[in-house]
Amino acid sequence: MMLQSISKKRIYFYLLILLLLSSTFNFNIILKFKKLNLVNHINVEGLNEKEKNILEKNLEIFINKNIFLIGKEEVGKIIKNNSFLDNYNIIKILPSELLVKVKKTEFVAQTIIDGEKFYIGKNGKLTKIILVEKEHNLPQVFGSFEVSKFLKLQEILNNNEFNLSKIKKYHHYKSNRWDIENRDDTVLMLPSQNIEKSLKNYRSLLKTNKITKGQLIDLRIKNKIILTNEKR
Repeated sequence: MMLQSISKKRIYFYLLILLLLSSTFNFNIILKFKKLNLVNHINVEGLNEKEKNILEKNLEIFINKNIFLIGKEEVGKIIKNNSFLDNYNIIKILPSELLVKVKKTEFVAQTIIDGEKFYIGKNGKLTKIILVEKEHNLPQVFGSFEVSKFLKLQEILNNNEFNLSKIKKYHHYKSNRWDIENRDDTVLMLPSQNIEKSLKNYRSLLKTNKITKGQLIDLRIKNKIILTNEKR
């Protein structure tokens, strides 16, 4: 009985030793694995030099990390913090390089918030103009507005055959409506509701050639168009 007890103790002792050796061995393997395939280069494609430098600086946190242990979601989270980007693709090039292919968003307008100038992107984000190397000649947007609602307005205008390139300024009002000032100085006063209907009436007016440069075109009253030559 005593012999059996001693044998069990020896078995437990050997199992413990085996477990410790196994854990040490596994730990050493993990350490060696982490030291292999360390990222030493990150290559960004699709941007100009200034934008590329900004993104590469953001991604420096992945230098000297094991390429197999870097999750694409983790890299994507950093990329998404750059408001001038639309979509991206991350490629791991063994043994030690990350290739990031990105596509810039299209800027559709510019605005000023708290004295600072921003571009409005189709991706629904604002980008500080000072971060962009190339200047864009885009319409100005005035007033306090939601970017998503502004982009929705542009979508409605585009769907109603409105030439967005002819717009010089957008004015948003607290009543949740917009004025549009064209490059020929005509001003279109849109209603807060049923914009599509008012634009349909406006298109009918265009066909009559009754609109002259600098006119104020009031579409705020349902089924009516008021033309005036008075400057606001």
